[in-house]
Amino acid sequence: MAETRFFFASKQCRDSVSWQLQQQVERTVQLPLNNDTYDNWMGAFWAMELMLYKPAVYTSSIPKQIEQLPTLGPGFQRSFFEMLYTLYPGEFNEDVKRIWQKLRSDKVKAMALEYLALSNVLIDVKADDAFTKSAYFSPYTYVRSKSSLTLPAKNLFLDTSFLKGQTVLCSFQSTDRNKPGYLMIHTADGKWLTDDKGNELRFPQLARAINNLPFYLTNGNTPQGLYRINGFDTSDNNWIGPTTNLQMCLPFEKAKIPFFEKDTAYQTVYENLLGVSLNQYKSLWESFTAGKLGRTEIIAHGTTIDPVYYRQQTYFPNTPSMGCLCSPEQWNENGERIYSSQAEWINLVMQLKQLPQYLIVAEVNDL
Repeated sequence: MAETRFFFASKQCRDSVSWQLQQQVERTVQLPLNNDTYDNWMGAFWAMELMLYKPAVYTSSIPKQIEQLPTLGPGFQRSFFEMLYTLYPGEFNEDVKRIWQKLRSDKVKAMALEYLALSNVLIDVKADDAFTKSAYFSPYTYVRSKSSLTLPAKNLFLDTSFLKGQTVLCSFQSTDRNKPGYLMIHTADGKWLTDDKGNELRFPQLARAINNLPFYLTNGNTPQGLYRINGFDTSDNNWIGPTTNLQMCLPFEKAKIPFFEKDTAYQTVYENLLGVSLNQYKSLWESFTAGKLGRTEIIAHGTTIDPVYYRQQTYFPNTPSMGCLCSPEQWNENGERIYSSQAEWINLVMQLKQLPQYLIVAEVNDL
């Protein structure tokens, strides 16, 4: 008998919710774009991303909306570019090139440049452009160089200079976030947690956002690097579901147990946590950068999202999130949970003699 039942994950509810969301989108794309309809449009963009749904009548309206963007608020601009990046890569490059410098915030300008970069359209941002002085310019240029970075191997995370004597959760990922990674548990005695037969335990985990945006942008892919664990919780978000999740915070994020606590020598603290061997890997500073730019609310959770939306995707039957670590779960037509990678590793962590203080996300060369 299934241990957990959740109506939102049942076929009846999934079918109903999908139909309602499609209807919401179809109604919205008939509306004008103005102050009275912003919320409708942003809700529709979210639904379109979730379902990877492209309403047929909408595509012809996109150039006009891009032309309007500079006159609209930065919140709407961010929502629009998240949708455009997800569903229409490379289709509106010329339109975006014409307006990117007129956008309302440096974050949205970065999103526009990342959209163009999807097609290898790299804008020559002049040294006197105000965007070069923004906090988003450095991570934008860093992303351009990521393919040349050296990646660590998994066993480097057992090095005694890295959180010696502590239990650490390690989420190992591919540079291609369409490929699911897995979570391993580094025990306090410096070994990988194994099963009764001595096999290293690996729990599937996806670190891909539905939009596949870079780590430093809101709702983008899970940043690599360290997170401070804040305990366990059960979400009231239906799409996350009832399975216990792991609460975490990024560097600089306000939290019950903040990353730096009272220490303000932020860079030194982070360097010391990584230790000598891992400090040489620039990629492991992504969470530091993302936290400084204001990213928040990245946790490790399960999922009730209907995987049918993603049948054509490499990561199927995994379901992406809005930048969290998402472990796969399967639910039968009655909404009974029949498999949960999330529950498997969470239950093990809750039984450990020493609860971990840190989780680290890392793209490795031996996934």
